[in-house]
Amino acid sequence: MTLYSVAQQKNPDNNISISAVNEPISRVLDKLSRNTGITFSYNPDHIEASRLISLNLKDKTLAEALNTILPPEKFGYRFSGKQVVIFRKNPAPDISLPQTPINETPGKAVGKQVPDTVFITNTSIQKDTIAVRDTITKYDTVYMMRTILRENPITKKDIFSNQTSLPEEQTKTLKFEPGISLSWFIVHPFYKASEQYQEKLEEYRNSNSGGQISGSMNIDLKLNYSRFSFGSGISYAAFRGKLDYRYNNSTGGFFLKDTLDAYYTLIEADTSWYYVIDSSYIPQNTQAYRYKTSLSHRYFEIPAYLQYNHPAGRNLLYVKAGIIAGFHSGSEGLMIMPDSDGVVETDDVKFRPVVFSYLLGAGFMIPINGRLTFDGGMTYRQHLSSVFSGFPVEVRIRAFGLRTGLVYKF
Repeated sequence: MTLYSVAQQKNPDNNISISAVNEPISRVLDKLSRNTGITFSYNPDHIEASRLISLNLKDKTLAEALNTILPPEKFGYRFSGKQVVIFRKNPAPDISLPQTPINETPGKAVGKQVPDTVFITNTSIQKDTIAVRDTITKYDTVYMMRTILRENPITKKDIFSNQTSLPEEQTKTLKFEPGISLSWFIVHPFYKASEQYQEKLEEYRNSNSGGQISGSMNIDLKLNYSRFSFGSGISYAAFRGKLDYRYNNSTGGFFLKDTLDAYYTLIEADTSWYYVIDSSYIPQNTQAYRYKTSLSHRYFEIPAYLQYNHPAGRNLLYVKAGIIAGFHSGSEGLMIMPDSDGVVETDDVKFRPVVFSYLLGAGFMIPINGRLTFDGGMTYRQHLSSVFSGFPVEVRIRAFGLRTGLVYKF
């Protein structure tokens, strides 16, 4: 059966169109395979797979296309299902038998048989090796979704399954983490004075109160090693309060005398009378004064603290302690005068340029994604010395508050 007839039986209705310009035979056969759905198996060395050819076929059968690509006198084809095996035909062995003349020896009878010497030359044995190799590689992308049935309730393990684990990042290597945070304070001023100013001290305590809108904006810098962190940064803090101070000033007046009691005694023949008299001062001119205003003390601060981080699932719980250096940047409001009635502007009071505070805190850290961590907790702080310099009444600020922020991980 010829190639044409076999091809017609395998693909009776296939009309092939294929073109190539200076392309290797292997690539042309690959195009032909994609157009027909038939797989070609061959030895690349036999067909010279890298040899470049050019062709332009339209509405041709498979046999015609193959005969154009590979000369039919040199190559044969076998069909197996949807596979065509291309092999090289064996050339006919070239065996030449030279004619050897009969050796005529003088003195011997004519007609005696003399054995012929046969020379076999140009012996060629060729073997065709047909290797059929079908390598089919398929890559499928499979997306798997976890389905939670009603009898298996959703837990935090399913909700936060894509989060990172902060305890796993507590390695013995130095890690730098910056962040930003906000703090809200409830301020409670603390007053102290010598015995000479105890009366004024009560006026300070009764007239001053803290405000609930105090707070700070912070840029945090943290260096982590294992379960410990050393923190610092810079912040801008404002401590606010209220002053409600009242006093009366009286001028002029008189003393009002009143007899409270009278009694007598007998000494021999005399009677002596005694009178108990009370005297009250009645002012003639009384003026009442009241000062109601807000107070504000502002500082640029640099903290330094040590923090211990304890694992809690994927999260961390922490406690910290440290010290804060506060640089006074301005104040507004009124202060009670320590030596007399009345008030004085804060601009007329001398403040300490730097005031130190101690810091205590506790909180938690929760991972948001691979780079961001939420940091929240509580803080307590108090000045170690008075905010004033040379003022007879010491004023120290105590504050308790909440803190929230974000930490960035490199």
